[in-house]
Amino acid sequence: MPWSIPKRVIAIVLALIGIAYPVLAYYGLTHFSARYLLWVLLALILARAALFWVSARIGPAIIALVIAAIIGVIGYYAQLSALRLYPVLISLALAAIFAATLKYPPAMIERFARLRHPDLDAYGVAYTRALTKVWVAFFVCNAAIATTTVVWGTLKQWTIYNGIVSYVLIGILFIGEWPVRHWLRQRYDNRKQGE
Repeated sequence: MPWSIPKRVIAIVLALIGIAYPVLAYYGLTHFSARYLLWVLLALILARAALFWVSARIGPAIIALVIAAIIGVIGYYAQLSALRLYPVLISLALAAIFAATLKYPPAMIERFARLRHPDLDAYGVAYTRALTKVWVAFFVCNAAIATTTVVWGTLKQWTIYNGIVSYVLIGILFIGEWPVRHWLRQRYDNRKQGE
């Protein structure tokens, strides 16, 4: 089903809100009650699930609904913790999705790579599989650090890590992988020519 302009705009707005969530939550918690913000967060997650559902993306819709359910249950008992757990749940969901593609190939990074290089060779497949494992480890570590900011950190520390540091780390991994990939590929090609 093709995406209409309103669906694209809604998807972009929801994605931007998701990216800016820690900063928006920090601002909101300093000006509004946690209960109010919890309802707003749940509404945004449910809107995202609905957008996935009408776009026939059932898997992501179910993941969004599970995240909403977890936040709703935790929010019933501890509203502030539920609001701060959202980045943890997103990192764990990403780790699970990437890990699932290792069990049910092609690996997530291979899927991305094949968008530009449909004829990926055996070396490329092995490399993208290894890189997918690196991303799984990154998301698990990110979730662990984000959890420590929820449990032991202040709201300011939580915001700085989840709203700035984690994105910088994602950027470093994403950009830093490029020269490593080219260096390893060149080394592999040189070794193969020497045979």
